[in-house]
Amino acid sequence: MPSSIIPAALAAVLLAAPVAASPRQDPVAAPSREPANREPVSREPANRALIERAFAQWARGEADVFDLLTDDVVWHITGQDPAVATTYRSREALLAGAARPLATRLTAPLTPAVRRIWADGDDVLVHWDGSAPLADGSTYRNTYLWIMTVRGDRVTAVTAFLDNAAFKAALAKAPRRDARD
Repeated sequence: MPSSIIPAALAAVLLAAPVAASPRQDPVAAPSREPANREPVSREPANRALIERAFAQWARGEADVFDLLTDDVVWHITGQDPAVATTYRSREALLAGAARPLATRLTAPLTPAVRRIWADGDDVLVHWDGSAPLADGSTYRNTYLWIMTVRGDRVTAVTAFLDNAAFKAALAKAPRRDARD
């Protein structure tokens, strides 16, 4: 191929490529009549209020926060103890693997006491303490931090930080006579 063809071919490609016009940067230009791009409406206040209501109802014994979970929720309990720290990939798996086994050792429902709630985008963080009497006469106490992802008034994912040793100790106790795991 003659060397004179390459520059001509390159010039043809460059000339054929569309050139994007850059907007004029004129500080005294007339304002645009087009609507300004709007930021998406923040769901943070609604998400925070949803979780606040759920915890308040749970504390009054009217409902529990697990009612907000989607059927396919992903619930991760952090920690190093494989008996406690795991990931559940459905609401039913979480209830069967963690919530119901604890409930069988309690003589009254776990009562939450919220310390603080924050919202950041779709995530709502809840720092709370839970306590309830155990069947052996002692009291289960734990402190939790749950990071709950809210989509459309439902919780789709949770990362749960808690005292794994306290949870495991409660599960090591005998269940109530009227309860089964």
